[in-house]
Amino acid sequence: MVASGHRSPGLSLVAGAALVVLLAALLALHSADPWRYLHDDNGRRYSSYARTHLALGLAQTGGRDFFFDPRSGRLVPYGHHPPGLGLLLAGWFRLTGNDGPRTARALPALFHLVSVLLLFGLLRRQYSGVPALMAALALAVVPMSSYFGKLVNFEPVVLPLMIGLVLAYWRWAERNGARWLALALALTALGSLVDWTMPLFLVVLGVDAARRWRRGGGMRFLAASVGACLLALMLAAAVAAWVSGPVGTHELATALGFRLELHGQYTRWQLAGKVIDYNRRYFTEPVLAASLATAWMTARCAWQQGRLSARARLLVLFGVVGIVPVLGFPSSARYHAYWQFYLLPYPRLSPGSRALVYAAVACWLAAASAFTLSTRYAVPSVFVVRKVRQFDRYL
Repeated sequence: MVASGHRSPGLSLVAGAALVVLLAALLALHSADPWRYLHDDNGRRYSSYARTHLALGLAQTGGRDFFFDPRSGRLVPYGHHPPGLGLLLAGWFRLTGNDGPRTARALPALFHLVSVLLLFGLLRRQYSGVPALMAALALAVVPMSSYFGKLVNFEPVVLPLMIGLVLAYWRWAERNGARWLALALALTALGSLVDWTMPLFLVVLGVDAARRWRRGGGMRFLAASVGACLLALMLAAAVAAWVSGPVGTHELATALGFRLELHGQYTRWQLAGKVIDYNRRYFTEPVLAASLATAWMTARCAWQQGRLSARARLLVLFGVVGIVPVLGFPSSARYHAYWQFYLLPYPRLSPGSRALVYAAVACWLAAASAFTLSTRYAVPSVFVVRKVRQFDRYL
């Protein structure tokens, strides 16, 4: 939370490189183990889709996700998500010549390391040394990064595209330049092939552009807002038509409806408690506290001064883009801890200036992260083991 209107050095290259190596080592922990840990059923599921592409070819699968039972020859379609991840994984398996758990986990881990490199570069440019180092340490060790960073699911793959989208839009909004807008649109198109959140992120940025227009930013923001929302709608419709081919639109609509609502007697207050608990456990307590402090200080600054700095506006963009999926799809946020993965780019910095405070926070980060990681790997998830057994009949 230290202002960046100075020339003091940011995150050092040596420290950044060391933390990247540390994160890579943490991601490698238990990477060759069978699919048995929390949410590991996703890895088994998408490995099956990738093997189906390799066994039958894209001409037969149409690039869509299918389970394939080689004994009966039966194809079982999955029509809930864009099929980009299964296609990426198939290409990765073909390239490496291996389709085991370690190879599958390595693909999202590589994407996640790209995300961290982007964020480290941002910290190096925007923050002074010690706060930047604390934020980089958090990104490297918190379980939301070091555990879920190799989750074979959409989030690690889309995260670097989302970071690039927000940064490109921010550059265009602050400094203009058509190339930044073109880059943002290209990243959205790529990410839309992997997950529904990319068009949603584009809508969020479109809303921000409309806000800038209303505050006198000029017609370019109005045009960008309308264009972003229209493009998001077209991308979502095109991908939905592709995905729903084998299953029909009803299944896709049913899956969307389930995610948009809470079910049973589960209340919004209980959901808030679940989300906070996920944040505390997988981002750690000091990061949760620093996140709340950062949000409060940013809001106070906006209220008192009426205008935020460019860096603060970027901070707010990351925070809003990260929280919108959590608020918009409460059932997913309730059941899946990794649904907060997109909050990783939100810089969470230690609220203090004394060396002793930083040292204490660093120790707390390390201890809390180590405890959560050890418990996650200590006992296999009964649900995951049971779910993986159901996939045994498929490739």
